[in-house]
Amino acid sequence: MGRKLIWSSILVTLLSGCTSLMEETVSKRAPFDLNCDAKSMTIHQLDRRTYGASGCNRRATYILEGPCAGPGSPCVAVMNSTVDEKKL
Repeated sequence: MGRKLIWSSILVTLLSGCTSLMEETVSKRAPFDLNCDAKSMTIHQLDRRTYGASGCNRRATYILEGPCAGPGSPCVAVMNSTVDEKKL
């Protein structure tokens, strides 16, 4: 029973690291696409490899392509929508 708990903890740690890398990939790309300062951006995970970015009254959807295995991996955020102007 103890081994299962240890392996489960390791798996959760590894997967959370992948999620933060994928979110970081989107957060580097979205400010350029949305013409918005990175500090004003909000990134939301929509599903396993899809993220939404919003800021400066604009939003867009991104899909991650390539292996997002760790630093230096060829993980790329590709916009999967047009830039949507939010109505205030």
